[in-house]
Amino acid sequence: MLRSLDPATGECVWQGEAAGEDAVAAVLLRARRAFRDWAALPLEARVAAVLRYRDALEARKETIAEVIARETGKPLWECRAELASMIGKVGLSIAAQAERAGEKRSDMPFGQAVLRHRPHGVMAVLGPFNFPGHLPNGHIVPALLAGNTVVFKPSEMTPATGAAMADAWAAADLPPGVFQILQGGRETGEALVAGAIDGLLFTGSAGAGAHFRRVFADRPDVILALEL
Repeated sequence: MLRSLDPATGECVWQGEAAGEDAVAAVLLRARRAFRDWAALPLEARVAAVLRYRDALEARKETIAEVIARETGKPLWECRAELASMIGKVGLSIAAQAERAGEKRSDMPFGQAVLRHRPHGVMAVLGPFNFPGHLPNGHIVPALLAGNTVVFKPSEMTPATGAAMADAWAAADLPPGVFQILQGGRETGEALVAGAIDGLLFTGSAGAGAHFRRVFADRPDVILALEL
């Protein structure tokens, strides 16, 4: 049983079962099956879904800020600022997607040079405990906009924040399997990293980042985005 306690009072903020290897494999299979249709959607449809998520965050911002404060022990004003950053990240990500991706054509002496971008696949996101909303949000939103599917494992120290984010994504009415959450500790994370993923998006310690670099040395097809 995974439990998160309020450090100020000792009260239980969240409790639930940690996902085992079978559950992780099932979630990754759903993400894989959802990928093709999500990637094939017009960008405008993915933008609309992410904007619905932003609206859900806006509607829940005080509630989620209180969850972060209770779970991490951070002052409420800082948690409100974290929610503002999460909401603002949506617009920034939409602008970045338009600037950096899509299709670009340039006339050349021999004809045309064409640059195309495509989604990569199933992205695993491992969240940290110190900014449990803002930092994984910065991975998740751009990944979904680009047409990838996402499996998110929050820190085992902040599962309630992860659950609140998952509720906001559920309110955005994404197709099944496009965004999923896995709760658990190190064993759950190891099963996710070892699974059929196409990218690992991680914010955490330098030691963990070095470990992941070694783990994926023989998997060059997997994108690593490490903020350490």
